[in-house]
Amino acid sequence: MTATLARLGLPGREGAWSALGFDVHSRGFRIGDIDCMIDTRPSWGFDGIHADAGVLGIPEVLTRSDADTSIAATHPNSASFIDHIVYWVPNLDDAVRALNAVLATTPRRRFKPRGPKGPEMAFYRAGSAVLEVVASGKPATLPGIAFGTKDLDATVDTIRTGGGPISDPKPAVQGGRIASVWSGHLNWGVAFYEPEPH
Repeated sequence: MTATLARLGLPGREGAWSALGFDVHSRGFRIGDIDCMIDTRPSWGFDGIHADAGVLGIPEVLTRSDADTSIAATHPNSASFIDHIVYWVPNLDDAVRALNAVLATTPRRRFKPRGPKGPEMAFYRAGSAVLEVVASGKPATLPGIAFGTKDLDATVDTIRTGGGPISDPKPAVQGGRIASVWSGHLNWGVAFYEPEPH
């Protein structure tokens, strides 16, 4: 059985996340089936791993005992899932070997989505979210996240009404549309993504 992404540690204080339209309680929120703790360094936790996740070079969130995670929140911004979490790695071959062992699966795809001059990337499904693994040549880190919504225009309007800084929607590389939060808001990459309709 493949491991699933179950927990995330996210930087930024409650007010900053509330301004983005999230319903925050007890230093965190739940979105889909993933528990998010805020005001911490970027980190993650998996259920059902098959090898020591420490080899991935990212701090682990082991549990979220300070909040009631039995209730999946309905957020004012209409975001209802995590589309993907970005994972920068120094070497893609090494990262793929480590992820294959930890998750007990192989990448769904590995290529250069931005063309021959762009970085090589690998994409893993880890439960409901995708891990977007990017060969950055830098130490392993989680530089950003994309939350999913079925109505990006409504999401952007709600965030702007709450005082959150977000761009206008634009076409996304993978299809669909995306809107990005100003990088200085959390000093971390946050976007909202609306997939193409099926």
